[in-house]
Amino acid sequence: MPAHRDFFLNKGNVLTTGGAKHLAKGQFAIVDNSVATATGAKVVSNFATIARKTKLEMKLGVHTTPDSRSPHNARPWSSIPFSVEQIKELYVSAPKTRLQKFDDFIIGYDGINADTALDFQVDDEEGLPIQDVVLDIILYGDPIGALGMNDSEYKFKVHFNREEGQTNQEIVRKAVERVKGLTLPTGVAITEYIDIKPVDSTTDALAGTEYAFFKLNVNDFGDSNSLGDVQAQYPLWEVKLTGRTGNVSEYTILAPSNTVLAAYAQNVPQLIKECEDCPAGYDLITDGFVYSISIEDDGADVSTTIDNVPGFVSGTVSKKGQKNGIGIYTVVTDDKLTDAEIATYVGTAGIQSTAVIALLGDVKSVCFDDTITTTAWTEGENCFASTQAYTLQLRDTECGASRLAELQAAYPTLTITAAPSANSTRNITLTGTSGTANVNVNGTNYLATFTTNLTTSANNFVTTHAATILAAKGVTVTANTGVLTFVGATASLTGSALSITNASGDLAGTVGTLTAIPVTGGCQRVYQTTVVTDVVCDECSPIFLDTFVSEAPQDYDFVSWEPVEAAFDEAALMGIRITGKPFILNPNEWLRDSVPFYETSTRIKVAGGYIEEPNWSFSPQYNNPFPVKILSKAEDRDHLGGNLIGKAEEAMIYFGGVTRHKGNEFARAILGEESLIEDLQAQYVDYAITILDDSYSQGRGSRLDQSITYHIFVEVGEHQPVENLLNALGARAGLEAVQAFAK
Repeated sequence: MPAHRDFFLNKGNVLTTGGAKHLAKGQFAIVDNSVATATGAKVVSNFATIARKTKLEMKLGVHTTPDSRSPHNARPWSSIPFSVEQIKELYVSAPKTRLQKFDDFIIGYDGINADTALDFQVDDEEGLPIQDVVLDIILYGDPIGALGMNDSEYKFKVHFNREEGQTNQEIVRKAVERVKGLTLPTGVAITEYIDIKPVDSTTDALAGTEYAFFKLNVNDFGDSNSLGDVQAQYPLWEVKLTGRTGNVSEYTILAPSNTVLAAYAQNVPQLIKECEDCPAGYDLITDGFVYSISIEDDGADVSTTIDNVPGFVSGTVSKKGQKNGIGIYTVVTDDKLTDAEIATYVGTAGIQSTAVIALLGDVKSVCFDDTITTTAWTEGENCFASTQAYTLQLRDTECGASRLAELQAAYPTLTITAAPSANSTRNITLTGTSGTANVNVNGTNYLATFTTNLTTSANNFVTTHAATILAAKGVTVTANTGVLTFVGATASLTGSALSITNASGDLAGTVGTLTAIPVTGGCQRVYQTTVVTDVVCDECSPIFLDTFVSEAPQDYDFVSWEPVEAAFDEAALMGIRITGKPFILNPNEWLRDSVPFYETSTRIKVAGGYIEEPNWSFSPQYNNPFPVKILSKAEDRDHLGGNLIGKAEEAMIYFGGVTRHKGNEFARAILGEESLIEDLQAQYVDYAITILDDSYSQGRGSRLDQSITYHIFVEVGEHQPVENLLNALGARAGLEAVQAFAK
C-alpha cells in the first residue's frame, strides 16, 4: 500500500539558498546531501541542471533544544533520499469552499409570489377556525450532538391557530416570538443555534434610533481580567469579548451611532531598577522613603507646599484624596526625615503649620514611563433600535392618590407617566368686554355673546350650546369664572379642532393646552412607559427585517407590565425565515487537549401545513402543505487547520519519534511542541509529491516497490513560495505544473 507522510510549514517559510544547518522550525527546504557547505547540506531550488540520479531530500526544520539531555528532536524531519527519476506525481488540493454557507429556508411568502403566503383560514364546511396547524422543525448535526442530544437531532413543533379577529400577520409574529423564547433540554436558548424571523410584505425600511457596533482590538491575554480592564473604562456601556486572533482580542460595544467613545488607555508598566540604567524612554525614581502628609488645603492642590519637605524627590508629590478641608498627599524623600526636619517644616507659618506627617515605608529605585498608549474604537455595522410602550394597572394608595411618584423612583432609568384614556380636556379662557365670538368645535361654530361680564358670558354659552355640542360632537362643556372647559374624545379637541375667533366687538379667548385624562376606575390607575427594543440590522430586502423585540420592566408590587400592541395589517403577506447559525469552537494551543475543534453550522429540516390530532395514535392529517423555499444549503469550509491536527501529531511521532505532552503546557512550551497549525480556522493548501521507493532491500524481491506520498501543508496566502519550489522540481521530472488557485 502507498504510504503518506505530512510536512506542515510555519508561515509558508521556504529556504532556497545556502545550507540547511540552521533550518528554522517549520521551514521547508530541498537539499543535496552529497554537497556539504559551511552551513550544512546544500539547499537546492534550481533543478534545471541537476543530474537526474542526484539524491535529494525534503527537510523540515524543528525546534532545537541545545540544553536538552535528549537532543534527538533537534534533527530536521526528512523524507527518504530520492532522485528526480523517482518522482512519479505532483498534485495540489486547495480549498474549494472559501465562505461558510448555512441552511436558509423560507416557509410561506417568498417575496415574489403572493400565493405562497401563509394563510390561516377558517374551515369552509364547519365555519370554525382551523386548530393546531403544525410546522415541524428539526435541528441536527454536530452542534446538536455536542449538547448530548440523541442522534444529534432535536425536533420541535410550532402550532398555529386562528382566533376570531386575528390577522395572519399577528399569528405569524406571535408564533415567531414563541419560538425565540424556547430553550433546548440542556437549557440553551434555541436562538443560539438558529435565526428565526417573520417574512412580512408590509415591512418598510428600518427606522428608529441608529446604533453601531463599536470595535476595539487590543493585544492582551483575552481572559476575564482583560475584559474587566476594558469594561472598567466604559461604565456606561456593556463591553463584550467577541473574538480573538493570535494575541489580539476584539471587544465590542453596542451604542447609539452618535456616541463618542474615548480611546482605550494603557499604561506602560514600571520596572524595578537593577544594575543597568533605565531603558530608553524611562525615567528614574530613586529609592527613598514615602510619607503621607495631611494638610488644610480647602480643596486646592498645594503640591508646591508639600515639596518644601527636606530632601523630597522631584516628581513624587501626589494628591491622594480630600476629606472636608483636609488634603491627603504622598511624597518620597531621599532620606528618612529627622524629628528636627519635621519640626522645622511644621513650624513654618501658614498652611504648613497644619501638616500632619506620617512615615509609610521605604521604596526601591523604580524606572517609570508615564506614557499612556491609546487605542481608538472603530465603528462597525449600523443597526436600529425602536421603543415599545408598556402599561401597568395598579391600585391607588390607601388615601386614593396616584402612585406615580413611587413608580418613578422605582424605575429611575425610565420615564413613567399616567396612561391617557381616549378622552382629553381643554380650556378656552374668554377675554374682552363686548361683542361676539365663534367657538369652533370640531368643524362647527357656536356663537358666544358678551353679557355683563365674562363669567355670565361663559355661563350663557353653556346654557345655549352645551346640549347641542354633546349631541353633535360627543363633547361636554362647562363654565367657571369665564373659562369654558371642554371634555371629549382627544381627536375632537386636538389642534385646530377647538378654536375661538372674534366676530364683533372685542370678545375673544385663549385656547389652552390639551390634557389627556388618565385611565382610572375601581380604585386603580393605569401608568405607562417606553423601553428600548433590541437592535435590528439591515437585510437584502425589507421583507426579511426582524421585528423589534423588547423586554418588559421588572414587575412592580407583583403586577406585570403589559405591552401595548400595535395594530396588525390584514393585507400583509406573511412567511417565516429560518437560518442555521455557525457553530465554532476554536481552542488555542493550551486548550486543544480538552476542547474539540468545530467549524460547522446547525442543519435544519422543515415541513408543515397539516392538522395534527392530539391523539398520537392517529396519523397526521395533511391539509395544505406550507410552501418551502430553499435560499441556501449548509456547506462547511474545507481544508481547515483544525481538521488536520491529528495528521500533525502523527507527523511528530513518525519523523521525530516523540509524542506531544498532552495536558502539560509547560513541557510543550520548553520543548517547542506547539503545533505549527496556529489558527485552526485557517485553510490550508495540500501539495503532494509521490516518490517511488525502489531501493535495495534484504527481502526476496531484492528491491522495494512502494510509493510514498509526501504532503506539504501550507496556509492559504502563504503557499506561493513552496508551490514555486515544487513546480521547479516537478518540471525537472517532466511533470506538469500545479496551481492551487487557477486564475
